[in-house]
Amino acid sequence: MAQKMQFTKARIEALEPVPGKRITVYDEGQKGLCIRITPAGAKAFYCVRKVEGRVEWIRIGGADAVKIEAARARAAEIINDIARGINPAEQKRKKKAEMAFSDLFAAWLKDGTVKGKKSLGNDDRNFRLHLQSIAQKKLSDITREHLRKLHCNISTASGKYQANRVLELISAVFNFGINVLDMAGINNPAAGIKANREESRERRLHPDEMPRFFEALATEPNRDMRDYFVLSLLTGARRSNLLAMTWTEVNLVRKTWTIPGPKAKSGDTITVPLTTAAIEVLENRKDIMGGKGWVFPGNGKTGHLVEPKTAWKRLLQRADIEDLRLHDLRRSLASFQIDAGVSLAVIGKGLGHHSQQTTAVYARLAQDPVADAWQKGTDAIMIAADLKKTAEVLPMKKTRSHA
Repeated sequence: MAQKMQFTKARIEALEPVPGKRITVYDEGQKGLCIRITPAGAKAFYCVRKVEGRVEWIRIGGADAVKIEAARARAAEIINDIARGINPAEQKRKKKAEMAFSDLFAAWLKDGTVKGKKSLGNDDRNFRLHLQSIAQKKLSDITREHLRKLHCNISTASGKYQANRVLELISAVFNFGINVLDMAGINNPAAGIKANREESRERRLHPDEMPRFFEALATEPNRDMRDYFVLSLLTGARRSNLLAMTWTEVNLVRKTWTIPGPKAKSGDTITVPLTTAAIEVLENRKDIMGGKGWVFPGNGKTGHLVEPKTAWKRLLQRADIEDLRLHDLRRSLASFQIDAGVSLAVIGKGLGHHSQQTTAVYARLAQDPVADAWQKGTDAIMIAADLKKTAEVLPMKKTRSHA
């Protein structure tokens, strides 16, 4: 016959473990409530009921953490739930089997890799930097209020734009689970959360800043960084494309750099004109490095340079220039081209912009006006910097640099 007693704190504390055997003692004060003692002496409250012919042991909590009256109240709730057709034990089993956010994110990354999604590197970085607080949470445990707080915290720590990108990532991952994996019973807790208001950024290198910028470049000790920054300005290329530039993509005779579709944000192959100044930089790098592999090799797992933040920061400090981002160099080239009277359609083709409204126009453009536009833009840059050629400010010694 099962052992029973009126539960009290003293009586529970007096229960002794039995070596090699787990013992169960039932409460006389609440039907279904019992305490189990392991051979090691751990004690926990359970509610024991038969549900659809199966005996279910529903754990309430450790006896050291849950008070007796609270355990009795929870056991009564469980019995009421069972009477209404709810099986708490089955719910716990489903909860245990439910995906954590990290699992869904991994599936989303895998799907994005297969589909050739371009922003997976940024997405993975945002997950590691900003989403560890929800990574191990079950999907149904992630609430809208939790994400509001997370969005607010990121806004304070990393800025309102970064917070919005992270919120968009969370929403995209949940929508993937709902619409692609057909996950039943899961809602998107990021839906409806108000994002921070964003203003379009208009920062560019102004003509009066250009001489200081090139003077700071001339004293940059790391040749790779120096060449990278000047090519960022002279090509208007995206950071990820320039860092991953290979010599096989560069044709110094035709003066072109061809970014293959898989690397381009739009998914379309982009032909970037290489102006005289850009050719000077690349020819000197080729003489030094042999012209094989990456144009900007690195020691990391990618094989090429990855993060120029430190060098960029010291460059701006030397130049006494504030609030300028690397991406602003891309905007700067376009701005100088516009100042020189180049059409937006021509600029768009060279920059690899992709939209339904302008694609047809870009497709009809020949490469010659685009190359001419890039030359006009970089000529304007050199005039603003009061230079005739890059050699006047960029040391062209044929010696390999070290990061």
